[in-house]
Amino acid sequence: MTQEEHDSDDKMSLPKARSHITIDITVSRELYHRIRIAAKLNNLSLKEYIEHTLGEAVAGEASLTQHRPMPREAIERLREIREKIRQDRGGKPFEEDSAELIRQKREERSQYLEEL
Repeated sequence: MTQEEHDSDDKMSLPKARSHITIDITVSRELYHRIRIAAKLNNLSLKEYIEHTLGEAVAGEASLTQHRPMPREAIERLREIREKIRQDRGGKPFEEDSAELIRQKREERSQYLEEL
């Protein structure tokens, strides 16, 4: 087998990365007509209009899914803080559930905001 044939075999066995994914959705006839009209008014194809509209709709949310690695210094600082808390508490865990504390504080804040 030549090197060219070997490279060709490798390429065929690997899944190809695709830059686009197909999404099938069902929308009401009325919504479809509104989208089609909006696309025409913007001189865009239906596909272009939908891509543009969805892109704008999730622009802010996309940054939430991007994972940035935490710097080593920050991790080390968190470990130091955790160790200091353990020492201050004599190695005892917190007696209250932190999730419950957060729920209580949110409820207090909500009640406060409703009274404004």
